[in-house]
Amino acid sequence: MHKNFMKNIWDIFLDLIYPPDLYCICCGKIIDSTRTYRLCNECMDGIKWANGRLCAKCGKLLSASNPGNICFNCREHPHQFDHGYTCTEYGTHERAMVFALKYHSRADIGVTVGEIMADRILAEYSLSELKDMYDYVLPVPVHRSKRTARGFNQAEVIARSFSDRTKIRCDADILIRVRETHVMRSLGPDQRRENIRGAFEIRTRRIPDIEGKRVLLIDDIYTTGATVDEIAAVLKRAKAEGVDVISFASGADMVK
Repeated sequence: MHKNFMKNIWDIFLDLIYPPDLYCICCGKIIDSTRTYRLCNECMDGIKWANGRLCAKCGKLLSASNPGNICFNCREHPHQFDHGYTCTEYGTHERAMVFALKYHSRADIGVTVGEIMADRILAEYSLSELKDMYDYVLPVPVHRSKRTARGFNQAEVIARSFSDRTKIRCDADILIRVRETHVMRSLGPDQRRENIRGAFEIRTRRIPDIEGKRVLLIDDIYTTGATVDEIAAVLKRAKAEGVDVISFASGADMVK
């Protein structure tokens, strides 16, 4: 009860500081309640929506220089997850939203990102189809030290919002991050995989809940797939039937 009370107080506090429909969540410009995803017209147009040719494996936008149906990264690095979806290509506008969410205590942005991600997958499947496709929505966990410093796990905020709209069960208790890792931004694909190896586990008491289940992993950013690959491998060792991934923003399709 105390936990729920504190959450309600925090939500009220956020609404007072960031009224849901008053400011663009990307640039901060004043908007009105008619704006889709709380974005002004300029930011809505500036976001690199994942429309067009998409990688058949990870779901990111394919570059004009890529004649195939698989991105350059997926060609070079086989993945543990089965299929990926994304909403945008990571750029200036997407970075502003993700950084505000993660580093400026804007958990409210995570709720909107979850709405965007739900709309992305609902554009492809109906609610009844999704119910048959997935048993769990699982957020990528953060280490407890980072969660304490930030006050929340951004992937969990997104996942719960996504779950509210898709009716797929969100469970943030199954996966845990057992060690801290180095910041990924400066690392290459192989270094990322080495950095993240062994960082995730399933809670021992929850291992039986994974066998035969179909899982949709949720994260804010997808670049090389190292993090979700590590988690997918853990889930499949526990006999998950399938593991897909959905992210808000994916890195560009580039030859590394």
